[in-house]
This record gives sequence, C-alpha cells and structure tokens, in this order.
Amino acid sequence: MSWIAGISGAVILVLALGAPAAARKNESPACHLYTGTSSLESLKQRERDLKDELLHSASTASGDHCEIANIHYKLARLLPKQQIRYLNSCIDHSQMAILNDARSGVGYFFKGLCLGRLGELNGIWGSLKIIGPVRENMEAAAKIDPSLDRGGPHRALGRLYFKLPGVLGGDLKKSIDHLQKAVDYGPRYWENHFFLAESYFENQQYLLARSELQKAMDIASHVNDDPDLKTYRIEFQKLKKAIERNLH
Repeated sequence: MSWIAGISGAVILVLALGAPAAARKNESPACHLYTGTSSLESLKQRERDLKDELLHSASTASGDHCEIANIHYKLARLLPKQQIRYLNSCIDHSQMAILNDARSGVGYFFKGLCLGRLGELNGIWGSLKIIGPVRENMEAAAKIDPSLDRGGPHRALGRLYFKLPGVLGGDLKKSIDHLQKAVDYGPRYWENHFFLAESYFENQQYLLARSELQKAMDIASHVNDDPDLKTYRIEFQKLKKAIERNLH
C-alpha cells in the first residue's frame, strides 16, 4: 500500500517522514477516534461533516484532523482502488494534528499506521526510511496513550517486530512483549490475542499460541461488524491446524 500520485501527495509524504514537530500547546481540543459504524455510508457522511466544520472554522482543530485521519484509514481499507489517496490524506491530517498538539497520541498512531500500510503496499519494508518513522510514531503514541484503540500502539509495534526480517530489526521477543501489553489494554479485542498467538507460534511456544488463539476465536464469534474477520477466520483455522501438528 508508485508512493504517491501527483505533487501534493509527495509533499504530504515528505512532511510525514520528518521528525515529530514541536507544537503550539493548549490551543486545540484533544484528539479523538471516530466512534460511528464502519459502514461506507456512515464513514463518508462523517467525513463530509468534518470537512465542512474545518472549512468554516477559524482554527485548525487537532481533534477534527485526528478523526478524519481515522476515517481515511478505514476508507483506505474499504476502497482498495482509492487506498493510496486515502492513506496519504490520513498521513496529512495526522501531521496536522501533531503540529497543533505535540501530545496527540491519535495523531502519531494514525501517522504510523498509514505510513506502514503504504510501505506494505509498495513492498518497501527494506527501506529504513519507512521502518524508522513507523516505529518512532508508534513509540510516541505508546508513551502518550498506550490504551488507545484497545492497545493499538503496542499492537502495531508487536506486528512490526513480527513481520520484519531479523536483519531489519525483526524480533519475536519484542513482538511478544508488545502484544502482551496490547492484550492488557484490550483484553476483549480479538486482534490482540490472534497476533500474540501468531508470535507465540513462531517462537515455538505452541501451548501459549493455542490458548491465545482460542481466546481470539471466542471473542470474534460475538463480532458481526468487522470487515477483516471474514479473511481472518480462515487464518484462525490455518493457525489452529499448524499448532495441533506441532503438539502431536
């Protein structure tokens, strides 16, 4: 998830890859997540409302930019043909939130998520120019608000260390440490348990992997509005079979 389309996208990305900017303090509301449903209609309607509010506002509220970044991250997942545009916009709005408030945990979180997703799409995880900023933004988010999005910063760091090859900083122990923290902050979120199960499995801790996978499956059985679950339920079964093969 070419990097950019057009000059404006390039400007956004250069800004996003820079170090977190110093901000003017106490002049904007706290950042917050989108709280509506994940349907395309609801996301697009909220996007229109927020853009209208920003257009007619005398200030650039970081809270609005954070929510738009969150919405555009979700829209990038729902609209594959437009995902690069939405991910660049997510980075742009996240950076605006950080410029307005250096303590914007949501801003750092979504900046890291959208940079990482762009990196995955373009197959450039070998570039330290991407890995470094993703890690730095997630570490900043974890320091500011580790409970954000049910342990989201630690979940993202756990996945980063899981997916990277060892020569580029991949580390199963660090992955497990971060995902255990994510579970502590989001014990009722299936992704935390499933990703921890995968890391345990790769670390040959098969009993722990089985336990975490079962928790993920139990939680997911009560979830009906997560678009990722259809794919992940297939992954659940693959991991379950792999664990059982290694336990017998």
